[in-house]
Amino acid sequence: MRELGWPAAMPTIDRDSIVPIYQQIYEELREAILTGTLPESTRLPPERTLAEKLSVNRSTVVHAYRELVVDGLIEQRVGSGSRVARSAGQPARSADVPWWITLPPWRIGSFPQVLGELAATEHGDRISFVPGVPPLEPSPLAELAKSFERAAGDSDFVLSYGDSEGHLPLREAIAARMRSRGCTVDAREVLVLTGSTQGITLVAQSLAEPGDEIIVEGPTYPGALQIFGIAGLRAIPVAVDADGMRVDHVEAILRTRRPRFIYTMPSLHNPTGVTMNADRRERLLTLAERARVPIVEDDPYGELAQPAMPPLVARSPNYVIYLSTFSKTIAPSLRVGWITAPRTIYERLLLRKQSYDMATSLYVQAGIYDFLSRAYDEHVVRLREELIARRRIAREAIAAHWPKSMRLTGGGGGFYLWATAPREIRARALLDAAERNGATFLFGEAFYAASGGDHNFRLAITPVTREALVEGIRRIGESIAVLAAR
Repeated sequence: MRELGWPAAMPTIDRDSIVPIYQQIYEELREAILTGTLPESTRLPPERTLAEKLSVNRSTVVHAYRELVVDGLIEQRVGSGSRVARSAGQPARSADVPWWITLPPWRIGSFPQVLGELAATEHGDRISFVPGVPPLEPSPLAELAKSFERAAGDSDFVLSYGDSEGHLPLREAIAARMRSRGCTVDAREVLVLTGSTQGITLVAQSLAEPGDEIIVEGPTYPGALQIFGIAGLRAIPVAVDADGMRVDHVEAILRTRRPRFIYTMPSLHNPTGVTMNADRRERLLTLAERARVPIVEDDPYGELAQPAMPPLVARSPNYVIYLSTFSKTIAPSLRVGWITAPRTIYERLLLRKQSYDMATSLYVQAGIYDFLSRAYDEHVVRLREELIARRRIAREAIAAHWPKSMRLTGGGGGFYLWATAPREIRARALLDAAERNGATFLFGEAFYAASGGDHNFRLAITPVTREALVEGIRRIGESIAVLAAR
C-alpha cells in the first residue's frame, strides 16, 4: 500500500486566510486525489501525525478527513487508518448488488441526525433540554381549539386546497404585523410555508447551486446546516460574539469571495441567544448592498425579544429575504411559517414550493388566522413573561449547582442558554455523563459548519416544567463535578 510522501504531498495552509483551516486541508487533499497525485489505495497519515506536522488541532484534521469520507474520496477502517478510495471515490459495484446500494452519501455535513434530534419527543426518563419548543404554560390550546372549531365549520377551508401563496387573510395579517415592526411589506410579498425550515430549503435550492459558497454564523441553527449540506453548498462560518455576527469578518470575506447569500439569525440567535446590535445590522446591510449579495434573515424568535429591534428587512427590503414561523410563538405542530422576498426571488420560491406540497394546509391557516385576530397578542405577552421567569430560575439554579468556571451567554431572552465549559471538560464527555445521570442536551459541535464547539453546549429552557428545569440543571452540575474530579 502506498504511503503519502513527505513533504511534497503535505497540504499547505494560510493562517491569515478567512477560509477555515480544515477546509483548506480538505480542498488540497481533494484536489490531489481527483488529479491522481494521490492515487487509489494511498494511505494518508494518521490524524494526529498530520495535525502535528501542520501545527493544528487534531479535531481540525478529523473534520477535513470526515468531509473526504462523505465525498467518497477516502475510506477509514479501524486498525488500517485512512486511504484513498477506489477510483477517486467511485465504489466498485457487483452485478449482484442493486445499483442504489452503492449511491454515494448525501453531503449532509457532520451531524446528519440533528434535525431528528431537534424534533424528537421521546428521551426516556431523562430530563431533556434538547427541543426548542414553547413551554407548556402559557398554553394556547383552549383558544386555539376554539379557532379551529370555527374554521372547521366552513367547508371552504376543510374541503379545499387553497392558493399556493397562502390563505389571503392570513397573508394580510402577517403583512400588517410586519409593518407594525417597521417593515414595508405587502400581502402579495408573503408566501406561507409548511414550516420555516421549508423556506430555508427553498432558498438553498433557488439561489445557489451545488458547490457554491455561502456565509453562515458559527455557531448557527444545525437544521440550516443540514439543509445547506444536502444542497451541496459550501458554508463559510463567521464568528458570533455578545453583539451578534462579526460583521468585520464578513467584510474580509467579501473582499475576495462572492458567496451566493448570507444566512443570519440577528434576533435571539440560536443557539447563543444574543441579538445583533444596531451598528452591526447597519454595517451588514451596507456590505450586502455594496457586494450585491442577498441576506437570508431567519427570525423565528424576533417577536419575543425585549426590547425588540426592527428586522433587517425593514431597512433593506430589496436585499433581505425574511423568514419566520408560528412554531415558537404558538406551536411547532402547526407547521406554518412564512417568507418574504423581492418579487423576482418570490416567483422562484413559489415555483419551488408548488413542486413540494402545492399549498400549505388551508384549514390550519384559517385556524391560525382566527387565533391571530382574537388571542395571539395576549398569548405572546404572557409567553415573554414566562421566558423571563424561566431564565431567572435557570440562572439561579446554575449559580447554585455549577462551578463558576462555566460561562453562559444568552442573557437577552429567548429559548436557550449557550454554555462554555473550561478547557479540561469536553461537551461530548459531559453529555455522556449527564445522560447517565438523567439529563440530556445538544453538544456544541452540531452548531458549527467547521470545527468548533468542543466545549460548548445548548440548554433549551422551555421544554420542561420549572421544577424539572432546576432538577435537570442540578444533575448536569453533578456530572460536571464528576468530570472535573477526574
